[in-house]
Amino acid sequence: MNHDAPRVAAPSDGGAAATPWLDAADATLPEVRAFLAAHPYALLPVGATEQHGPHLPLATDTLLAERFVREIARRAGGLVLPSLPFGYSWTWRDVPGTLTLAFDTYLAVIHDLAASARRSGVRALAIVSGHEANRQPIKYAIRERIADALGLPVIQLFYPGLQALLAEADSPPWQGGMLHAEEFETSLMLHHRPDLVRMDAAVRDYPEAPATFGLTVRTMGDLMGSGVFGDATVADAAKGARWLARTTEGAAALWTAFLVEQGLRTPPPREGAPT
Repeated sequence: MNHDAPRVAAPSDGGAAATPWLDAADATLPEVRAFLAAHPYALLPVGATEQHGPHLPLATDTLLAERFVREIARRAGGLVLPSLPFGYSWTWRDVPGTLTLAFDTYLAVIHDLAASARRSGVRALAIVSGHEANRQPIKYAIRERIADALGLPVIQLFYPGLQALLAEADSPPWQGGMLHAEEFETSLMLHHRPDLVRMDAAVRDYPEAPATFGLTVRTMGDLMGSGVFGDATVADAAKGARWLARTTEGAAALWTAFLVEQGLRTPPPREGAPT
């Protein structure tokens, strides 16, 4: 996933309460075994393979999930697992390039990956999605397939504080908050992988939706024009850097709090408390 990073790295914030992180995709068996013995928790990035308009690649959600997970791990520690590049993309099922898993299949895949992680020594797991539609099957996978069957503590993370960030954007979100290939995602990609963004092809597109949208089987795929839902033309890398930093800060705090709840980390020192 991250071929430029050291195998085991210290958190970027240098905090005394933080722990190292390890990129599992590049690590060897002895490295993973030793890491999990000391830090038995992991982060799983999950994305999707689907259209993102004329200017972004099909792998956008997966690429962003991978970067988001690495930033969380750099601040709060953990074993970074390889990403799952296929998601619940039923809404785009008739659009070329889409590779989607059925809802029940997705639940089963998440269960199987969690079960494998648990057998490896993982005692707490964060599932971090770069694709909003994954959130529902992940929610029910955690409830119905993991909590009772595995007893593995799992937290799901997806851009904490997103609505506040969208309020700062230079364009309104489509349908009051739905994201797809617009200012937010394009800005993140301009920060993370500008080599894959074709801003000369970016467009502003707000497809009209019927009043019953979201209540029937009418999908974004049925409504799409360019494939953009919002305004990609006002995106820039500076916004992407700022928004990634702020969502990462929130996600790292939630991950740390979750690990403290599970008894796997000591609480960070209170501000002003003696160290």
